[in-house]
Amino acid sequence: MRVLLVDDDAAYLHACTTVLTRGGHDVVPCEDFHEARRRLEQERFDALIADVRLGAYNGLHLITIAAPSMIRIALSAVPDSVIRRDAEQAGARFVVKPNDCA
Repeated sequence: MRVLLVDDDAAYLHACTTVLTRGGHDVVPCEDFHEARRRLEQERFDALIADVRLGAYNGLHLITIAAPSMIRIALSAVPDSVIRRDAEQAGARFVVKPNDCA
């Protein structure tokens, strides 16, 4: 499975990339909203995993422009019910990041 993974926390991005790659996935890591958006527009992915907070940008925007056929997961360090609702309305699963992951 080809996965676009987007998170502006370099340590978390590296840890998740390692785990997914070891699981047999082809992972394309992005630390930047703009790079992720460009890749979504130009390349084909089976899944998008995006942090909700990407600096000044909202990762849910990436979720909304991703192909509906893609698996879409929104990540957040905060278990916020409003963010959960917004992610689910955009067609994504909502996952709270573990505190001790990276």
